[in-house]
Amino acid sequence: MADGAVSPVQPSQGQRPPAVAGRAQVPRGLAIDLADLQSRLQWALVFQLQALSDGDKLAALRRRSRLRGFDLPEDVAQYILHRAPRDTRALFLCLEQLDRASLMAQRKITIPFVKQVLKI
Repeated sequence: MADGAVSPVQPSQGQRPPAVAGRAQVPRGLAIDLADLQSRLQWALVFQLQALSDGDKLAALRRRSRLRGFDLPEDVAQYILHRAPRDTRALFLCLEQLDRASLMAQRKITIPFVKQVLKI
């Protein structure tokens, strides 16, 4: 895929979808009584996810805006990041709300427009 995008794993016809589980601990650290399950969990791929830094959130906001078809200026992205809820889901919902409002109002997304639409 272009741009380093990740595609979801799609099972072949007649196969079950892959199992995905999340924990704060690695499988080896879990107290599981079933030896077979413990073994299978240890065999599986393990990924450690890190929270996004502010810089990463800023980049994610701007990238998401480009994917939606508009450019989010750096100063506007900074304004949103410092005043809106900081989790990425909430930030992306703000971006979606701004995108819709800007299309309806036929306006560019500026700090005054963000203040008006998001009430922040």
